Amino acid sequence: MRTEREKKLITKYWLFGGGGAMLLGSGLATLLHGSKLKEVNADPWFWVSTGGFALIMSGISMIGDANRFRTMADVLKELDARGLKE
Repeated sequence: MRTEREKKLITKYWLFGGGGAMLLGSGLATLLHGSKLKEVNADPWFWVSTGGFALIMSGISMIGDANRFRTMADVLKELDARGLKE
């Protein structure tokens, strides 16, 4: 059975993982749109592409945080199984 702290960490894992995946996908789409704008010599292509890169990096960061939350939950579970938890 999971403790309240583990449940909070798992909830954060799912929220950050899902949000990060959404940002990563949106960033890729935005970056490709900026690439298309550059092909047709549209004026705002640079800013659209920069926004796409920012979304991609934010998504990767959130996925990394999700990984950290999952690891912390697994460590708490392992400590609980060993009887070493407070």
